[in-house]
Formats: sequence, structure tokens, C-alpha cells
Amino acid sequence: MSTTRLASLAAGIVLGTWVAVAQAQDIFLTTGQWRDDRSQGFQLQALRGAPALVTMAYGACRRVCSTSLRLLEQLQALADQRHVAVNFVVIGIDPTQDRPADWADYRAEHKLNRPNWQFLSGDEASIRQMANQFGVHYWRYGEHTLHDFKIMLLSADGRILRSIDRPDQDVAVLLP
Repeated sequence: MSTTRLASLAAGIVLGTWVAVAQAQDIFLTTGQWRDDRSQGFQLQALRGAPALVTMAYGACRRVCSTSLRLLEQLQALADQRHVAVNFVVIGIDPTQDRPADWADYRAEHKLNRPNWQFLSGDEASIRQMANQFGVHYWRYGEHTLHDFKIMLLSADGRILRSIDRPDQDVAVLLP
């Protein structure tokens, strides 16, 4: 077997193992400092008991994040049609741009006033830990924060069940 092929095989095994471990983790037990869009402390354990659709977003982003949130709104409409109860959680990536007041403005502007929607802000360490658990990469580029596109379905006990990583994928597969 060639060295290149062996390295690819090893990388695939490591990635597969990492994905399996990430999916088995209870995200709701993740520690961190979180605030909701009312500036109230928020414990992820409060989400336990119902499935949750989760994405990480940069509030100042006008392309990827607006697409993610538009798809979440489509999922809310589809969940309503199917009579499926699900939480929607948007976790801010940039603690300097995704503050509670920023998310409150975003929520009001987009009329996302239902109680099953949570917009969370965190400190840098909490955000980095969550991004690592979700496999979401982000980085600064000038004045902006760039990041991967990803929407995940978490089980009622906080495990990642499925995800999409491209906006052209069928979002309906994310409903429980």
C-alpha cells in the first residue's frame, strides 16, 4: 500500500472516530458562560427534553449566517406543519459582535419571538469549546469572522444525530 493511501486511510479512521465520539457526547452538559438575548445567564441543560436544531453564526454576517437562519426559519415552518416540537438555537461565534443586545435586535428585526428560539452569546473559551464539539471552524479575516456552514439536529439528550454542511442540502432531513 502506498504511503499516500495509507495516510488517507489513517486520516479517515481518525476523522470517523472523532465524529463518533462527538456524536456520543451530551452537548447539554458542556460547560461554558452563556447569555441569551435578554442578557440572562443560560444553561444548555435547559434544552434537555426536546430535540434542538443548532447552528453557530456571526451576527454581522450577511451571507452564510443569513442563509443558516433562513433555513432554520424554513425548518420552523416545516416543524409546525408536521406538529413537531423542536428548539432552535443560534450560538454567536464572535463575542465582540454577537452580544445579547445584538441578538435581541436580530430577533426583533426577523420576528423570531417564539420561546423555542434561543440566541446565545458566550465568551471566547465557551465559543471555541462549542465550535470544537460541533466541528465548526472559524477564523478572523480583517474585520470579519468567517466560519463553516453547519446546522445540527441534537437529540433530546444532547447528542448530535445528523447535520448538514451545505445550504443546498435538504433541510427536512434534520427534523426528528
